[in-house]
Amino acid sequence: MRSGSNWAKKSAWTAIAAAVVWAASASAATAVRAPINCTRGPSGQHFDALVTIPRTAAEKATYTVRIDGVSSGIIEHTGLNYIHDMASDYPLPAGASYVAGSAHIVQGTGSANVSAGATVSQEGGVIRLVMPGHVDSGTSYTPPSIEFQLTVTGKAGDSLPISFSEYRVTANAVLVGNLATKCTPSPSPYPLGATTVVAATP
Repeated sequence: MRSGSNWAKKSAWTAIAAAVVWAASASAATAVRAPINCTRGPSGQHFDALVTIPRTAAEKATYTVRIDGVSSGIIEHTGLNYIHDMASDYPLPAGASYVAGSAHIVQGTGSANVSAGATVSQEGGVIRLVMPGHVDSGTSYTPPSIEFQLTVTGKAGDSLPISFSEYRVTANAVLVGNLATKCTPSPSPYPLGATTVVAATP
């Protein structure tokens, strides 16, 4: 996601670190690399994430998911003016329900060029981070961190994956103006990690 000089390469495949704050057992962070196919830019790219999630969650338990942004590295390509209107989608797992109103941007996180005006919401079973910010060619950005809560609705033995399904960005280039790019992992959605449901303690 962060190597090479193509603008899509350096912006669309921004590494994202993820952490889950939960009241039960936790696991060490795991590095994940998902192959990505984009409508523009070179082939053979990937999405990188550092994911920390609990190994298990009790039936009916509520836990907090936190996804922290990591620097994109320098974004540059011949003819690129800037990128803007970036968005990332994270489908919610079957076997867990979203706690209404819990999604929020973590105050004080992310670089100023994208944190201003950034929003996170849940719609149709997808957590969506939207960053309307303006990132000039030759600079970098770090997405703000997001948090949201899930309540286990599944039964013991179920797997609750945290997944990534899509990244979108618009590039403004010399002569051609705005160019929209969509990137999807293979497979999609791509599991970044999973929590196993266990029986609640009597």
